[in-house]
Amino acid sequence: MQETMAPGWDDLVPRDGDNVRQNKLVRIVVRMSKILRRARYPLRGSKYANHIYTDHQHVVLLALRQYMGESYRGFCDMMEVCTPLLEEIGLRRVPHWTTLQKFSARADMRRLERLLLSCLDDARLRALDLAVDSTGFSSTSASEYYVSTIKRRRTGKPGRPPSRREVKSYVKQTMAVETRTQLIAALKFRRGPANDSPDFRRVLRKVAPARQHVRVIVADKGYDCERNHEYAHDVLDAVAVIPVRGADRPGIRISGKHRRRQARDLDTEAYHQRVKIETVHSVEKRRMGDNVLAIGTCQRHKELVLRAFAYNVGRTEVIFLLLTEDFY
Repeated sequence: MQETMAPGWDDLVPRDGDNVRQNKLVRIVVRMSKILRRARYPLRGSKYANHIYTDHQHVVLLALRQYMGESYRGFCDMMEVCTPLLEEIGLRRVPHWTTLQKFSARADMRRLERLLLSCLDDARLRALDLAVDSTGFSSTSASEYYVSTIKRRRTGKPGRPPSRREVKSYVKQTMAVETRTQLIAALKFRRGPANDSPDFRRVLRKVAPARQHVRVIVADKGYDCERNHEYAHDVLDAVAVIPVRGADRPGIRISGKHRRRQARDLDTEAYHQRVKIETVHSVEKRRMGDNVLAIGTCQRHKELVLRAFAYNVGRTEVIFLLLTEDFY
């Protein structure tokens, strides 16, 4: 599908090329600050808050920590020698790591999720082509060798029957991605393993505040359900491209008018766009890791939202550089 970007991208292209020569992390910090101001994120969450640091500075530091894939203590130690980043953020000294940790605990989850929609506004899209898929993040930082060794010791004791195969729980993240720009639009979390289908409607409801028309929604067979087709068609006025389970087997009766039409007329060209969400999963995990360091469930979700925000800003910088190269 062809891109339908609103006019005005030329405004983002520097006329002198100074922004292109800046360090990548500095450009990411600058864009994070612009998105926070555009999203009208409050400078302070309470009137009783001290005036040492602002909430904008806290969010930028937390997102930058996710982008670097560091712990709280390691990130603060690293930032002490990053003078250009501190100057761009507007800090004279690095906050203590417990300051960032406490702000993350009291930060509003809904405000952090709205930053993802603000990244879509920064891309200036007229319509959205979405792909929905889920992935898992490990809730422990233990090595795979250690885990396998412990399981082998538990099941290898003499006189003890081998235990059943244990299904390890993990953080399951359902993601809606804009396929043309590969930006993350919304996230939904739950404890895995779990069924994929119910999260289809829940993650798409979070895209509604963007107030942009959704044209196409692509998903795999795990989201094949008549209710999902009805939600995409009747509520979002979009075309759902979801393969029907068992459509290639003769004698299988397919229920639901939307599923029957999908089994008859599947748009294979549009369905091939689904692989881009797998690319987003791969880039995010290779860049920032496939495990979460937080202990509490709410903190894990906030950590993954900040990770998605950092990915979106980095991806926007890639699009910006491509446009700059075309301009020059």
